[in-house]
Amino acid sequence: MADKTDKLWHGRFEAPPSKITEEISESISFDQVLYKVDIRASLAHARMLQSIGVLTAAEFNDIERGLKQVESEIESGKFTYSAALEDIHMHIESRLTEVIGDTGKKLHTGRSRNDQVAVDTHLYTREALQAHRADLTELLKAFLNLAKQNLKTVWVGYTHLQIAQPVLLGHYLMAYFWQFARDLELLDFTLQSLRFSPLGSAALGGANYAVDRQMTAKELGFAAPYPNSMDAVANRDYQLNYHFWVTRLYLHISRFCEDIIIYNTTEFGYVTLGDAVTTGSSIMPQKKNPDIAELLRGKAGRVNGNLQALVTNLKGLPMTYNRDLQEDKVYLFDSIQQARQGLKGMLEILQNIRFNESRVLENLSRGFALATDVADYLVRERQVPFRDAHAVAGSAVKLAEEQGKRLETLTAADWQKIAGYKIDFPEGFFTPLASIARRQGEGSTNPQAVGEQIAAADRFVLEATAKA
Repeated sequence: MADKTDKLWHGRFEAPPSKITEEISESISFDQVLYKVDIRASLAHARMLQSIGVLTAAEFNDIERGLKQVESEIESGKFTYSAALEDIHMHIESRLTEVIGDTGKKLHTGRSRNDQVAVDTHLYTREALQAHRADLTELLKAFLNLAKQNLKTVWVGYTHLQIAQPVLLGHYLMAYFWQFARDLELLDFTLQSLRFSPLGSAALGGANYAVDRQMTAKELGFAAPYPNSMDAVANRDYQLNYHFWVTRLYLHISRFCEDIIIYNTTEFGYVTLGDAVTTGSSIMPQKKNPDIAELLRGKAGRVNGNLQALVTNLKGLPMTYNRDLQEDKVYLFDSIQQARQGLKGMLEILQNIRFNESRVLENLSRGFALATDVADYLVRERQVPFRDAHAVAGSAVKLAEEQGKRLETLTAADWQKIAGYKIDFPEGFFTPLASIARRQGEGSTNPQAVGEQIAAADRFVLEATAKA
């Protein structure tokens, strides 16, 4: 059992906490990843304390030297952790005091662990989002480049997982580009929710010193301090925003991965995944499994669970800081790791995928994908009401199914029998590329419209890169 003097708050207590209390209370097993931002924030706080006369220049220099030594020890693996010291904040302060003596005890002047952990998680989340932004931008570029390479490649559009209409592969890829582009926009909004600094709010009501919150906010890259000290230590909205961002990101990742998993099956055969993103079976030698896509699909549930866990944690929590909030870091650190893996994993998939147009063309013909084209042709060329034209096209599909034919192999007599009048389709009418060319309007799969999309996407990526 730890001696009570191990605790930075031991003065109030006669006896040390029990073993199980210590076990429940510790967070060093997971919050040690905060060491860099904790030291960075401590240096900013110490520099501010010197500026207001709480520390001398010599004391600040000792603290700066000591914190750098502590950081070096942590990074070299020489640092010793103990559950008795609970968290990364107490570990760093305790070791600092060992290194430089009693001056280390002055570092926490005008500061509480409440505002300390808040500023640490603000900084850590912001750095994570900045890294995600770079990865997401690379993913957008990968989708865009693949789309540019497939402006003439035929693909199949589905509704209800039933063959619907032919589209350009570039158009399909751009659909995902725009989903992830919105994720970039939401990421930037999430970054904005981290623009205020909680440092200097102390426990909840502010410090009993003339702390310069503007100074520390500026040094740490914040726009300004929180306008309310109670809100500063209680707020976890920025984490909610982050978790929602990761959850929505993974919804898009999971949809793409689901497509790829299906299209990679022998039955579909639309895509082939490279060895870099597949694994084998322990018993079946022929297997080449899309495990990375499956794992990323599964992680969508995991990050959504982290969001729901934080929502539940915060529900009904009284002002201001409560120890329940220690749990927020478990969810936060995990979601940060999952977001990093998801973005990098998606990029790896795009770099190791091959599209098989021949299988797509085979299924398009077999799936009567140009039935809508037939109906629209009758509307345009014979002024048939659309509902009547729809019925003719549907009857043609039914007849073709019964006779084992495809729409393009139905005879003139077949069409006469179905419609009650002669129908002459122009040469090449039933080719997928002809169907694609007939699509009209902004945002359609028409090659010109896809080209306009890509030009807009180029501008989006250029602007996103400039803002980084």
